[in-house]
Amino acid sequence: MEIRDLEYFLCCCETGSFTAAARKTHIVQSAMSSAIARLERDLGTPLFDRSVTPVALTEHGAALRAAAQRVLEAVRTARDEVHAVSGRVRGTVVLGSTFSTGPLDLAVVLTDMRSRHPEVVVQLRQSSTGSAGNLRGVLDGSLDIALTASSKPPPDGIVLRPLVEEPLVFVCCADHPLAERELITLPDLSAVPMLRFPPGWGMRDTVDRVLGPVDSATEVADYALMVKLIGAGFGVTLMPASAVTGDGVCVIPLDVPELTWHLSAAVSARRRPTAAAEALLEALTAAAHDATGPRRT
Repeated sequence: MEIRDLEYFLCCCETGSFTAAARKTHIVQSAMSSAIARLERDLGTPLFDRSVTPVALTEHGAALRAAAQRVLEAVRTARDEVHAVSGRVRGTVVLGSTFSTGPLDLAVVLTDMRSRHPEVVVQLRQSSTGSAGNLRGVLDGSLDIALTASSKPPPDGIVLRPLVEEPLVFVCCADHPLAERELITLPDLSAVPMLRFPPGWGMRDTVDRVLGPVDSATEVADYALMVKLIGAGFGVTLMPASAVTGDGVCVIPLDVPELTWHLSAAVSARRRPTAAAEALLEALTAAAHDATGPRRT
């Protein structure tokens, strides 16, 4: 059983397609199919149900997926320890990011990583299902680190490292009845229909927790589009002030301390981070400290 074949197998699990997995790993589809066929011959059982689209893992394939992740983790650990002898940090880190990182400047983080550890490759991923999708990625091993703004307790198997926080603000158009207010209260919010981000987003978790869930809420999965809609008078919303870009809207502070946006880095509690992942966590923590300054205790 070849290590590379296990890597190809896991890529097929992630993409649900031999074609997409081949494209992602920069090989031809026939080579990807051959790698999976070798594993199936070696194990004596089908790993994928090819009769459905996307291809689905069989029961035996699901068992191999967990084992393959452990094998590759052990291989990465071995490589880390060998490189550490000479003081080198290298490897690939897959980072799941939220669509907004608030006061945390991700460009600064990535630039710092390239400067300090030029042999580390950071692959950035964004999930349309927001923080919930990022947390699932850490649990299933497709992400090494995930940024999350969820206000819910993390699922078992996840450890959170707090980074930054920012109060939410009320955003409305210039001629909205509340546009001249200096401060927005909870009763004000309860009386106003609110545009909300999709379920799974950390913003949605926080707003639903404080204002209550609304099944009929208009949902927008894009900060820039949200601001444009508000400027056109389509509605109002709550978001971190740092996510408000462009002109034509009013941004008003809230007198509701519970409506605060928190960003954390999520890592697996069951897998030891690689040296490259630890280096990225250090860069995220340093950038968060620079963005907010020392916290008062």
